[in-house]
Amino acid sequence: MKFGYSLTASMIALLVLLVGRNPAAAQSPTVDGQLDAEFYGAPLAVQDTPTAFGNATNGHRRFAVQGSELDAAYARVSDGYLYLFIAGNLETAGQGLTWSVGNLNKLDLFVDAIPGGQNSLRGDNANVDGGALGSMGHLDPANDGLKFDAGFEADFYLTFCNRTEVVPYFDPPQVEAWRGYLYYATLPAGGGGAARTLGIAQDPTHTGFVTTFTFTNGVRLGFDNSNVGGVWGTGDPNETNTSLAAGVTTGLELALPIDLFAAADGALNETIRIAAFVNDANHRYVSNQVLGPMGQSSGGYGNLGDPRLFNFAETYSPGDQFFAVANPYPSARALLEPEAGLGDEATFRWLGSVGHTYALQVATNLVGPQVWSNAVSGTLATGPVVRAVATNAAPVGFYRTVRLD
Repeated sequence: MKFGYSLTASMIALLVLLVGRNPAAAQSPTVDGQLDAEFYGAPLAVQDTPTAFGNATNGHRRFAVQGSELDAAYARVSDGYLYLFIAGNLETAGQGLTWSVGNLNKLDLFVDAIPGGQNSLRGDNANVDGGALGSMGHLDPANDGLKFDAGFEADFYLTFCNRTEVVPYFDPPQVEAWRGYLYYATLPAGGGGAARTLGIAQDPTHTGFVTTFTFTNGVRLGFDNSNVGGVWGTGDPNETNTSLAAGVTTGLELALPIDLFAAADGALNETIRIAAFVNDANHRYVSNQVLGPMGQSSGGYGNLGDPRLFNFAETYSPGDQFFAVANPYPSARALLEPEAGLGDEATFRWLGSVGHTYALQVATNLVGPQVWSNAVSGTLATGPVVRAVATNAAPVGFYRTVRLD
């Protein structure tokens, strides 16, 4: 069976196959907050600085008491997702009933995935997580806020935190239940943008822990906060020993549909770059836990402070404070290589937006008037890779997909 593919790009949500750019098949990991080293491979960034935000050593799956650290970063783009694994701990803000009050530390992630973006955060970005971006951008939109390394232009933003809520129970009458919050915003070069909550993770009971949280937008989250190794805290006799950072295999794991990081026309860069750091509850005081790492020398381990005054490109920040992952998708709307079946049957696959409905269309030629007919219609995207089986696939056909809603 032979297939041709439409290279027409005039319709909204038209998906195009680019031959030779298809990602290799890969077994997706279980998104549970535990490192699948076979899937992710070597870390893209490893921590070299002891944490000045405290060193959690209580070892609970959800509740990290009095400490946050980022030990290593892993990422891979596969199966229509950006898979991201941040090894370490993020301090949990308890209510003092079962767990200490603690600090509501935030994990801030900036993604450079398309041309343009913000090398320095503006003060007029979208309102997300109670003003997170405003706290890191300059109060005057005409001036600069947090500055990234040269060439890093943030296009998208994610932030995650975890805390507890006191809820009614039987014996005892009240308990602390864990919650994990994941937020997202776009960062257009001219400011503004859009923000939304990607999901709130919630265990069914205070003693029963979910392996994977799946949100309605296709995002999956796994969180294991039990690390007791990794880097030491500043002031510890062993603070200069950061050799254990690369061995941490628990932390925050995300499966993010690649569509979240695409340009308006679906385009994506060949390399996606990510900057990660731990911030305080109001996003106004950045720790020294950054990936790529800060490279702080012994005796000078200090937090970075007010993000509006910090510049990752300065000489006191050696190296790159970001890490990079190869992206095999030229577009978040790519039509992937079909899978031939028996006779004239074929399974077509394309990248789509979760929750939307598509039609697979076919034409017999691209010369002169084009007549497109539905090969399969009404296919709902339940994940970033959409599949439809065409039972009468033409021996020579040109295929495209159109979003119906």
